[in-house]
Amino acid sequence: MYIRIADGFYMVAGGDAGPGISCFKDCNVYLLDDGGEAILFDAGSGIDSQWIFRNMEETGVPAEHLKYLFVTHCHGDHTGGLWEFQEKFPHCKVVAAPGERRLIEEGTEFELGLTAAKIKGAYPADYVFHHGHVDIEAQDGQEYYAGGMVITPIITPGHSIESTCYLVCWRGRRMLFSGDSVYKNGVLSLQNCYGSSLEDYRNYLPKLAGLNVDALIPSHFGMALTEGQKHVDKALAYLKSSALPPMV
Repeated sequence: MYIRIADGFYMVAGGDAGPGISCFKDCNVYLLDDGGEAILFDAGSGIDSQWIFRNMEETGVPAEHLKYLFVTHCHGDHTGGLWEFQEKFPHCKVVAAPGERRLIEEGTEFELGLTAAKIKGAYPADYVFHHGHVDIEAQDGQEYYAGGMVITPIITPGHSIESTCYLVCWRGRRMLFSGDSVYKNGVLSLQNCYGSSLEDYRNYLPKLAGLNVDALIPSHFGMALTEGQKHVDKALAYLKSSALPPMV
């Protein structure tokens, strides 16, 4: 099962904090295909990656179209399945920020936030994170091209060490794939674990000001397919106040 958002734009995974079309622990995984080249955002938890692969096959997008897999950050629900994606699609290049790369490739459970998350009950006690590898280190403003898409990383520490949003310009629209950095209605995700910092949120999220994004596409909960910038601006306004912003 998958969700078709627009022509060539699909959600192929999403667990309990999404539409429930894959394993309960998966983040939303997005697949975009244009002109024979396709991209993915994140790789799910790895608890049942085959489910995601079946969803991808149902879209009809050929596996050979996959050019890049863009990682928003290292947490298990986003990269626990990365190694399986790399086995299935070895031609697809994985892109992640330098700080996230180290954690994806060799981070401990503590550094990955898993120690605290398991205490909270957010992951099964027996969940094992399998490290993947990163082919390309993302840098701010570095453009990537796939079909008619232009993808630009914006590194925004706060939720994690170097959480990364990706601005996708495609078919006259500007879409921000924001990972867990910012959600609809300006909601943020500060966690009591390694790498998560309100000070970093204050310092780096303002990089998202003035982007004029049409759509805000986060990794959990709902998306805003129109007036996306107003949701980002709401978060930026919260960060100027002495009160804590709304969090999930």
